[in-house]
Amino acid sequence: HATDRQERRRRGSMERQPEQPLPEAQIDDGSSASSLAIGKGSVCQQEDNSRDGIGGEYSGPELPEDIWCHTHSLMTLRDAARAACLSHAFLRSWRCHPNLIFDHGILCQLRHDLASTVNHIFENRSGIGVKTLKLDFSCYHEPKAYSYLHRWLRIAVTPGTEKLVVLSASDVAFNFPCSILSDGNGSTIQHLHLVDCGFHPTVSVVCMRSLTVLHLDHVGITGDELGCLFSGCVALEQLKLRRCSKITCLKIPSEMQRLSYLQVSVCHKLRMIKNEAPNSCSFDFLGDRIEISLGDSLRLKKLDVLCNNVLRYAREEFPSSAPNLENLSIFSCHEVANTAMAFVPSKFLHLKYLSISIAVAYDYLSLVYFLDAAPSLETFKLCVLTGLGPTDKLLLEDRSQLRQMSGYCHHKLQTVKISRFCSSKSMVFRRQIYQMLLLG
Repeated sequence: HATDRQERRRRGSMERQPEQPLPEAQIDDGSSASSLAIGKGSVCQQEDNSRDGIGGEYSGPELPEDIWCHTHSLMTLRDAARAACLSHAFLRSWRCHPNLIFDHGILCQLRHDLASTVNHIFENRSGIGVKTLKLDFSCYHEPKAYSYLHRWLRIAVTPGTEKLVVLSASDVAFNFPCSILSDGNGSTIQHLHLVDCGFHPTVSVVCMRSLTVLHLDHVGITGDELGCLFSGCVALEQLKLRRCSKITCLKIPSEMQRLSYLQVSVCHKLRMIKNEAPNSCSFDFLGDRIEISLGDSLRLKKLDVLCNNVLRYAREEFPSSAPNLENLSIFSCHEVANTAMAFVPSKFLHLKYLSISIAVAYDYLSLVYFLDAAPSLETFKLCVLTGLGPTDKLLLEDRSQLRQMSGYCHHKLQTVKISRFCSSKSMVFRRQIYQMLLLG
């Protein structure tokens, strides 16, 4: 009987023992594949073990290889990695998973094992290529590391690559190898995002006929080099240029008929923008006052401007240069004294949304001229980011000027928000503006 009791206790102990957890790929989040190469339980190392009969627990049904690959490609990277850990079939298709995303955190973890670990991944994919590739080298300040970056770009960028994101450290003189985009390798890229590097395309090397989104941030490229790139990018829809200090003149040709969105910010040496793209409908600008030619801008609907000394210019020029504007946002940190607006007959006939933010003392009541010019206005927002203090006297000296306005009643107006006034006369301002808005 003692033996029977011991046997029952042994069986009960075995039944109560918790199940061993299933193997799991080590991924920080659903968009990062790079941590798959870290640790003994990584998919890459299990891939090696599978050649020796070790690895996934379930082989899956008999299906053509292309179906496995397609099914695997539809999963998030987290689910795809887990499936590769558990299934021989998915482990085989893991090699052709379309996305490799090496973000800042993961590559920092791999600082002391960069060559062997990441090389293993790229060598296994040699000749296969990827659809989405992101390499964030912003934590690497040693030039030697960039020889690996060159190598991996040459391996991974092939016909079929659709999205390419490369970030380097700002203190390393890294030039993006434009030659990898030749021989048709760049012909399928739809999204290109470069940060902190040199980029020197030529007409003979670069043809990116599928490119729809181009984002250059702190990139060393000249206006002429951009022109070479534009000549082969007729499908471009979005262009973002930020901190590109070598550009002095930005010319966008009329052949770029699909370009709908342009963003230019903090390009300090830029002196002129000439946009002849006929279908641009949204333009964001942040920087110093420069010459801006919008060409045939009948389709421009949305304009955001963060610029000094822009209020009077916007009121006098934008109605004619962008006659179909519907959404206008202006932010000004500085305005020259005694440059308040005067009555101008031109109108924003289609303007529905107007937002003005001012971080400097100004004749705020003269902003009513903006309102008079917008008979279709539905939303008006005014934010004053500084107190009036001693500048309370900056009111229109001759209030009769306001009576010269056409007297539109803003029957379509739905929302008015006036905020951050710190002056004792703020209620006076508000009442006067409300009267102009509602009574005409």
